[in-house]
Amino acid sequence: MKLKSTLLLLILSGISFAQTRDFKLGKVTEQEKNIKEVFYDKNANAVILSEEGKMNLSSTNYYLTVKRRIKILTEKGKEEANIQLSYYSENKNESISGIKGNTINVVNGKEEITPIDEKEIFDVSINQLYNAKRFTFSNVQVGSIIEYTYTKSSEYNFSIDAWNFQHDIPTLFSEFKLNNQSYGGYSIITIGDEINTKYKGKTSSTTDWILTNQKSYNDLRYVYNQKDQSERIKLQHDSYHTGTTKSSVMNAWKDLIRDINSQYDTYRNPSAMRDIAKVIPDGATEIETLRNIVEYVNNNVKWNNIYSISPKKTNKSVLKDKVGMSSDLNLFLQEILTAKGFNSYLIIGSTRNHGQVLLSYPLINQFSSVITAVKLKSGQVILLDGAQLNKDQVEFAPLEIFNYYGVVIQKGEPSFVKLTQKLSDYESIINYQFLKDKVILHRQDRFNGYFYDQEADEENVLKRYVTESMDQRFDIENSDDLEYRDNKYKKSYKAVSKQVGSPFYNFVNPLRAFLSKHTFDDKNRQRKVEFEFPYFFNIQVKSKIPEGYEVVIDEKYKAHHKSELGLEYYQEAKLNDNVLTISYQFILPEGVYEAEKYNDLKQFFDKIREESNKEVLMKKK
Repeated sequence: MKLKSTLLLLILSGISFAQTRDFKLGKVTEQEKNIKEVFYDKNANAVILSEEGKMNLSSTNYYLTVKRRIKILTEKGKEEANIQLSYYSENKNESISGIKGNTINVVNGKEEITPIDEKEIFDVSINQLYNAKRFTFSNVQVGSIIEYTYTKSSEYNFSIDAWNFQHDIPTLFSEFKLNNQSYGGYSIITIGDEINTKYKGKTSSTTDWILTNQKSYNDLRYVYNQKDQSERIKLQHDSYHTGTTKSSVMNAWKDLIRDINSQYDTYRNPSAMRDIAKVIPDGATEIETLRNIVEYVNNNVKWNNIYSISPKKTNKSVLKDKVGMSSDLNLFLQEILTAKGFNSYLIIGSTRNHGQVLLSYPLINQFSSVITAVKLKSGQVILLDGAQLNKDQVEFAPLEIFNYYGVVIQKGEPSFVKLTQKLSDYESIINYQFLKDKVILHRQDRFNGYFYDQEADEENVLKRYVTESMDQRFDIENSDDLEYRDNKYKKSYKAVSKQVGSPFYNFVNPLRAFLSKHTFDDKNRQRKVEFEFPYFFNIQVKSKIPEGYEVVIDEKYKAHHKSELGLEYYQEAKLNDNVLTISYQFILPEGVYEAEKYNDLKQFFDKIREESNKEVLMKKK
């Protein structure tokens, strides 16, 4: 009874606290003092109790004043006491000022307040473009409340990341107020399920937004970039300026791409690339020639790990220095492709880590990367990233570049292209052999595309997706090296278990663990549903039935589910000539689905997760 009462108190505290508004530094409430955990996230290390942002926007600049109060809940949560406030420092058009704050501890029922020491506030350089104000709260303990305020001023008011309601720790109360005194119009872009539901149809007239009880954005599922898809507000000026005149959206895109294309033309060296093209051998097919080109680029130039959309080196300089940014290397690759007779062009886009491109707003800072497209004679378009090439799998560019749309760098009208991945295949054959003193497992896996991970060790490459079908310990006796053959990676191994003579053995679904992670708990999904990549599994489990045993197959074991979205799942167990064969197939044909398809996806995955829990029993007669 006491436990239930405590839980109810915590829940009610969360609900009532969410209604608290407008705090003053140094004035904490009893509720804030008493909170020891977040009622909807028991594992949270810290929680934002309350935060407020007030923005004054004019035609030339904006001022954003922020207040934030955080409760430290665990030892790890003490890391929240290290604050970094970044701002754009080039040309000194942004600044952060007015930093004040306190650490508040309750000792023997009394509040002890330790202010921030202004001498401990440092202005540090992050890179050529950004600086940051850094400071650390002192006397921080588990249970401490830290609070601070600051004002950010900026002359960059054309496109503004105005306010984030979600952070990497939970937030109980978040409010943003906008005072728009600019002469021009602004579009208010709301991102996130809750804000778009709560303020649906009210965006144009709203000047005050409040969200409560927000989880960490790390809890967002089926999104490429959790921070980019978190609950937040952007402000975008409605007019687009090109030179001294205003321009329509499409004309602004045209001008933007024209300027970028002009930059690239400055760094091209066609004659030098034609000489290189002569050195690279032609293959029997276009794909073979493409692999030869990729191999040449890989052997002669390296990426400096910097993404960029504007080249800084000519093709000759890249070859001479043997290093370049992603823009330099993609231009280098594209010029060689053109010299070899390929229909090739460049596309600017945004990596998943950078965030999605909004095609309604022709802004250069939305883009972060350049990729190379090759159109084969068959009509197939292959995407390549000159900075990260794999000659074995030329048809599988890095996952990071697949982030909805890109814009072709070309003369004339702007061309928007959808960036889609090729389907990744996974085949696995799992064979069990029962002997008197041991059980032998022979397994062979063949896979391509994004099932391959060069960062993982060979054993974990396999077990990330497909597990063994028998839930008992197998010790590997010998294992072949991972090799690439016939357009797929291949690995085989033999393992042995000494656990024999059991009265029964269960054959479990090798995809059970993988499918168990695919749950769909959002109540009102507004965001697109983003899977890492589309895939196809084809798995077969075989076992000869040892003497004295029999197999029991439930009549409902066989299952075949199809969805209008193109998803399909199949499983079946058969016994022929005393050999058990269990087959599994599963296809997810697309990487991204619209938000309105969320419930369809949920229903499908709920069904196949249930199917994956079914087992085939082998028992002693």
